[in-house]
Amino acid sequence: MASKMQQPSAFFPTEEERKTQKDHLNTNDVANQGRLLLNSFIHDRMVRDGIINAPVVSDLQEPGTPCGPPMHHSREIARALRCIGDELDRDQKLQELVKKVPPEAERKTFYSVASQIFSDGVFNWGRVVALFYFAYKVCVKALDRVPLIRAIINLIVDIIRDKLAQWIIDRGGWEAIREYFGATWQQVAVVTGAGMAVAAGIYFYNKS
Repeated sequence: MASKMQQPSAFFPTEEERKTQKDHLNTNDVANQGRLLLNSFIHDRMVRDGIINAPVVSDLQEPGTPCGPPMHHSREIARALRCIGDELDRDQKLQELVKKVPPEAERKTFYSVASQIFSDGVFNWGRVVALFYFAYKVCVKALDRVPLIRAIINLIVDIIRDKLAQWIIDRGGWEAIREYFGATWQQVAVVTGAGMAVAAGIYFYNKS
């Protein structure tokens, strides 16, 4: 029988929380919340990876961009993002593939490559974080160009709005990522499986 990552039940979103999020969130709210989470994810990964002169979160947030409604479980959300990101660290094929995407790629091409993570119509939290991870790895190549990093973040936010926001709302908002802690190890394996989806995106990039 598959083992589970046991965490306190308080980490799980309740049905009442899910319904509240569905009733009050829209796709722009989710995308703007995603911007804050992505900024924090990128900064946290840079610090953890020992990157010198990593931009602070406030530098990543483009002035004047909305933040979306407050999230009540931001620490748990950030923890789940870190845990899934750590799983992606083990996907060597994914590491090699992401290296092929330059931060200067044209917006249309970059959008197409990143969107390929969901090209088979499968959505799960592993793939959502794979999108964050993809953005982080590309941003690392542009450390001395904060405007370019912001442009990459804006593009990822567009993908969240266009392709992921409604799925996230249906799950109960970003807070629902806490359900990751109740997944079996076999279910978590779909996280690293996202590397194959990214591979399709890289193929698209090389052929475009």
